[in-house]
Amino acid sequence: MKRVTVYCASSTRLPQSWYDAAEAIGKQLAEHDLELVYGGGSIGLMGACATGTKQAGGHVHGVITHKLVAMEQAWDGCDVLDVVDTMQQRRRKLLDLADGLLVLPGGLGTMEEFFEALVARQLGDHGTPIVLVNIDGALTSLIDMLNDLTQRQLIRDSIHSLYAVADDPSQAVQLLLNQDGGVVDPAGFVPSGEG
Repeated sequence: MKRVTVYCASSTRLPQSWYDAAEAIGKQLAEHDLELVYGGGSIGLMGACATGTKQAGGHVHGVITHKLVAMEQAWDGCDVLDVVDTMQQRRRKLLDLADGLLVLPGGLGTMEEFFEALVARQLGDHGTPIVLVNIDGALTSLIDMLNDLTQRQLIRDSIHSLYAVADDPSQAVQLLLNQDGGVVDPAGFVPSGEG
């Protein structure tokens, strides 16, 4: 594993403990000689994670849209900053570059990125391991929703084997490294109207 894509919030209105956790994760990536790939932002958890990586001597690769650059949200500390036209292109590149995925608390964009990666892994399009980093229980409602959808038979039990959950951010990178990243056999996937 060489590169880890981190999906997370750009919000500046979160508890300080969340920013501290994001910064700590960035530092751990650098300490494991893992390049951070992220949304290229300078603010929120994105900015904290990127700053942590750089402070620990790591390499930061940002992917951002022209529109967000124009809004002055791009971080000038990136070693590489890819600027693309659309959010769809951004999501595709963030996933394509990833050898592993960490999902921190985030809003609609983060959830969209997570679900796109999860569905693609279910379909066997990639074998990239995914870890949800449940900082202060911020992703518990997401995890509960996935469990509820399973109980209602809207998604298969096997989906839960495609991601792991780290409650302690200090363990997130190690948990990511410990996942096998195996690709699901698409021959074993029988479409049943699942979303």
